Amino acid sequence: MVDPEHTMEARIRRVRYVAYDIVSVELESATSNELPTASAGSHVDVHVSDKIVRQYSVCNDPSQLGYYRLAILNDPGSRGGSRAIHETFREGMIVKIGRPRNNFGLVEDGGRAILLAGGIGITPLLSMAYRLQAIGNDFDFHLCVRTQDRAPFVDEISASPFAPRFRLHVDDGPAEQQFQPELDLNGVCSSTSIYICGPRGFIDFAVSAARKAGCLEDRIHTESFSAGEVKGGTPFTVVASRSGRRFVVPGDKSIASVLEENGICVELSCEQGICGTCLTRVVAGRPEHRDSFQTDAEKQRNDRITICCSRSLSEELVLDV
Repeated sequence: MVDPEHTMEARIRRVRYVAYDIVSVELESATSNELPTASAGSHVDVHVSDKIVRQYSVCNDPSQLGYYRLAILNDPGSRGGSRAIHETFREGMIVKIGRPRNNFGLVEDGGRAILLAGGIGITPLLSMAYRLQAIGNDFDFHLCVRTQDRAPFVDEISASPFAPRFRLHVDDGPAEQQFQPELDLNGVCSSTSIYICGPRGFIDFAVSAARKAGCLEDRIHTESFSAGEVKGGTPFTVVASRSGRRFVVPGDKSIASVLEENGICVELSCEQGICGTCLTRVVAGRPEHRDSFQTDAEKQRNDRITICCSRSLSEELVLDV
């Protein structure tokens, strides 16, 4: 369950379209308090409604304090979150947001960086570009889109100090400007870090290209907008520690759905392991983490699990429910 102490009220100060079906939303504090600093690559949870929480990257220059800028694609496959933002978010509205979290932070060790964005995946990478420019790091910045009108923030980037480092690749454009890994990833060495964000298909393609270019595995960093497969896996037993009741979780159902079917109320929102609403304490057992909410360090502790998508590596998993 999301800790209410980790949420804040924010006022929407500006709404504008920055590309086809992509709206930029700028948020400032609704109180006299300053918004916490958001490091490059950070995201915040946005409480779109009482029942919908979605996660969006902060994409403004991290040195510009006092506001967060988000960019939201009106996804045709939306389950309600992005569509509601496009249809209902207006300037002056007060919304609840979470404090910034960063599972996709920059490694600031002086090594060269390559930023690879697919469409709306530009959002965390744009903040990284500003940070890399500020600290004087060598980097290249690539944005791949289907059509020119789907490329957000290109005017802003063209006017930025890192404009010479930026390349736009359009699927329906001339062949010479399209993303070509053998050319665009030339010069990768042991100190090169590659940051990739976008749709799952783009991430898989870019990770494969990074490996072929010689990038070390621990220097390939990715962020996806969805978790892995929610269903599928070996059945296991989940134990509700407060009542002692035991239930089998089959491969085609989530822990949350099995608990709900048996009258145990759980709090859900995204149901993809993105928002953290269903995060539950683990009493015993070893979780199989499938979420993208917890950091790697948090997952290694195995003391909490997102019951909407994650499963168990042990035959029995005891939860604090």
